Amino acid sequence: MDDKYRIIIATGGTGGHIYPAIALAHQYENDGHQVLIVGTGNEIEKKIFASEDLQVKYFPSKLKDYPTYKKFLSSFWIDKEVKHFVREMKPDMILGMGGYASSEICRAGGRDVCVIIQEQNSVVGRVNKFLLFFRAAAGIQGLPGAYRWFEKPFSLPFDLKFLGNPIRQDILDLKKSTHQREQSDRLRVFIMGGSQGARSINMSAPNALSLVSTCIDIEVRHDAGEQDYEEVKESYSKLGIDAKVSKFDPNVGSAYDWADLFIGRAGAMTVSELSATGLPSILIPYPHAMDNHQFYNARFLEEKGGTVLIDNENLTSEHLAETIKRISEDKKILKKMSESAFDDLFLHSTENTVNFTYDVIENYKMRDTDEVSG
Repeated sequence: MDDKYRIIIATGGTGGHIYPAIALAHQYENDGHQVLIVGTGNEIEKKIFASEDLQVKYFPSKLKDYPTYKKFLSSFWIDKEVKHFVREMKPDMILGMGGYASSEICRAGGRDVCVIIQEQNSVVGRVNKFLLFFRAAAGIQGLPGAYRWFEKPFSLPFDLKFLGNPIRQDILDLKKSTHQREQSDRLRVFIMGGSQGARSINMSAPNALSLVSTCIDIEVRHDAGEQDYEEVKESYSKLGIDAKVSKFDPNVGSAYDWADLFIGRAGAMTVSELSATGLPSILIPYPHAMDNHQFYNARFLEEKGGTVLIDNENLTSEHLAETIKRISEDKKILKKMSESAFDDLFLHSTENTVNFTYDVIENYKMRDTDEVSG
């Protein structure tokens, strides 16, 4: 590619937005483009970006504590500092990763700036929906179905594509995907209860695994998060289970590679990473997620046979234990779930996404040239 672009990636301030943004930023830089990630500067952003060799600028979100209706009304307003910065940089493209924090950046560029939206979840968020109507040239779906409502009555200048969510490099660097690895004699269970709103998983998992251990030989890794760490660790100790409990393990790739079964919430990146590794799972969608999007994320894997879905309201230690036993007592079931979960598309989602954006940028420039000449 001869043209070198100036690219802004606008993130929404959570891990689900940040990790795919990082994967894309590295790919753009490898291709020789100038890349800037714009975030809000919250604690999780600073912690994650600190270990990345990327150019990052923060504009603290003024909408953080606003109710939803005020955030929506503020979507029509652009901070002068943000607008000046974007206009000075003159980006060829702004890639919005979702969240109210990304909205201002996406709207701050002039009409000559190509804006593309990347939606991670199976249900499009309110900000991305707004931008698709009023500003975006194209939309990318990290999971299928996000724009199902949009495809029939409306059209964008260019396209809506399901390309998968870009996966972090430590997962792509695994020597072999989990679905290809021989299972051990012991059932290795990885529980991710450290995500927001996952207390119900943290509280039910230790007792569930204690019930399972009476008939199945198990090993346990449990990422419990800061808040529940001590309580979860004590629960395993009282139950006599030698579990490896952590507050936050950033090296999730090694845990995926180790595990035979994953238990956790159904965030978009979790579902995408399970798809990339072919790891069987039990998913308990967060019930208060906007538009119940975690349920629809989990359905993507459930419909293929790669996961068992448990509603949070039905989550008990007994129910979870019965589910674990049912899918793990016959290893053929886990093997089949692994094969069903694996999706090669997610291994190439970063490359496919950047190539798609290059095409859109060039088409957008050609359209502007045609409009000027016309």
